[in-house]
Amino acid sequence: MKRREMILRSLQAGAVIPFLKPIELLAKDFENLLSSSGTGNQLRFPPVFTNGGTMALAASNVNVWPGQDTQVVAINGSYPGPSVVIQKGSVFTANFVNNYNEPATIHWHGVDVPELMDGHPKDSIMPGGNYTYTFPVINRGGTYFYHSHADMLTAEHVFKGFAGFFIVTDPDEAGLGLPTGNFDVPLCIQDRRSANIPQFLYNPVMSDIMNGFLGDLPLINGTPDAFFDVSKTLYRFRLLNGSNARIYKIALSDNRPFHIIATDGGLKDSAVQVNSFFLSPGERTEILVDFSAYNIGQNVTLKSLPFTAPGGGTYVQGTELNLLRFDITGNQSSGGIVPAALPPISYYSISDVKTTRTFTLTMNMGGGMNIHRINGLTFEMNRIDWETPQNSLEEWKIINASNMLHPMHSHSHQFQVHSRNGNINLPPEDKGWKDTILVNPFETVRLLVKFTNYKGEYLFHCHNLEHEDDGMMLNFKVVDPVGINEENENIADDYQLRQNYPNPFNPSTKISYNIPVSAYVILKVYNELGNDIATLVNEKKNSGLHSVEFSATAGGKVLPSGIYYYKLTASGSSGNFSEVKKMMLIK
Repeated sequence: MKRREMILRSLQAGAVIPFLKPIELLAKDFENLLSSSGTGNQLRFPPVFTNGGTMALAASNVNVWPGQDTQVVAINGSYPGPSVVIQKGSVFTANFVNNYNEPATIHWHGVDVPELMDGHPKDSIMPGGNYTYTFPVINRGGTYFYHSHADMLTAEHVFKGFAGFFIVTDPDEAGLGLPTGNFDVPLCIQDRRSANIPQFLYNPVMSDIMNGFLGDLPLINGTPDAFFDVSKTLYRFRLLNGSNARIYKIALSDNRPFHIIATDGGLKDSAVQVNSFFLSPGERTEILVDFSAYNIGQNVTLKSLPFTAPGGGTYVQGTELNLLRFDITGNQSSGGIVPAALPPISYYSISDVKTTRTFTLTMNMGGGMNIHRINGLTFEMNRIDWETPQNSLEEWKIINASNMLHPMHSHSHQFQVHSRNGNINLPPEDKGWKDTILVNPFETVRLLVKFTNYKGEYLFHCHNLEHEDDGMMLNFKVVDPVGINEENENIADDYQLRQNYPNPFNPSTKISYNIPVSAYVILKVYNELGNDIATLVNEKKNSGLHSVEFSATAGGKVLPSGIYYYKLTASGSSGNFSEVKKMMLIK
């Protein structure tokens, strides 16, 4: 059997192969990863998604517990879903095929994408339908993920298995000395109910809608009672809370310290030593753990410490849980270090805030659905609840007027946490770039956010998925900057070729350009091979802002999906100007 075929079959069978290693693993690495001395179930890893391939959603049977079939809702038959591993600056493409019996979308959580790629419920793909998700990967290197976002079905779909990693790599990290390859390990933490083994039975009652659908059995990368063999060296663990509602207080069983190096949006600006931290649904935190002080034959457990939280009943928030046992079995070195410094982060200043918005989180106990609300509102598909100007720094003041825990998540751009109850001395898991923030009962959290890359309609909601499906979600729209109207703005002192909008587009888009003086203008469109496929402008133009529409069906030609380039050249009394920009056509 060819090595690649052997590895792919082993991946499908649940073999332990950390997916950040290139697929062409050395045979000796493969053999070492199969060795085991522990009891329980060896930690599994999902297969890697091949960029440009198909993501097919369907009901499937998988082996979560040995020898037993579990019915799941899965992408390509994998639970968790296939892991996307892609380099910053690449273009991600996936053909999503909905073979399930309910509407579905894919939301790329934490990933900055155009409106039509974001997986908004308004853009659901009906059963039997398909849709091509394609977008440039502009995020910082970091740990992101994807999951269902269908209207009032998100919680059930995710609980039944519709979620997976979306990891962005960045070559610039290579010089930091962080652990790589088999020592860079993704861990998706989810909870299920032991009373329902081997099924993921989702049957929420009113208390579950109030508190969230909680379980008592942790699964790590879909593995129950999981263990992972480690060497006496430094590891990088990428922790994702993929649970519907459970919050974890992450620690080691012997209270040994470790370092936090990254939050939702990638690396922090320094590694911070801690003994524990909170991880709420939708959040990601990366840690460095050093096993060099342990002896071979020892073990230590990654766990969730007990903490006081609202709610009651059979399944309680804050329950102590053992998550993953680390068995120390080898002496191999990762060669990794805890960096003395990490790349700097440019922090927003609250003095630069242009607009402050207040979001009050409440519970309506009047009976029926829609218990959880934001500013007294519940989600309406076709209602825009506010507009945010592009490139304008805003303060979002979140006031939790309830006794519930709410992990609040914003789509599109990452934000920065300014303070909790007025205190700017934040816990390390809050500091850096974030897209999800836990707001405790009767707490006020202030965020600073600026949307710089895309305009369009996005979502702000609670990432307790039962709260979200109950309507704790609002629409907002990123619009043109304040005081700027692209139709009549006149930039008199500069040449400028603007990014087309919308981008990606289908079937048409607008390209705008400014010329400071009267000039002869040529504007052409090229495909990826450099072939000239359209001339949009070829004439003398007066100074000012000009716009032209480009259609994928112009001239009787139907252009295929893909990347295209548009080039502006201008010759006038102020000299010559030339600029090229990229755009993307989707169908």
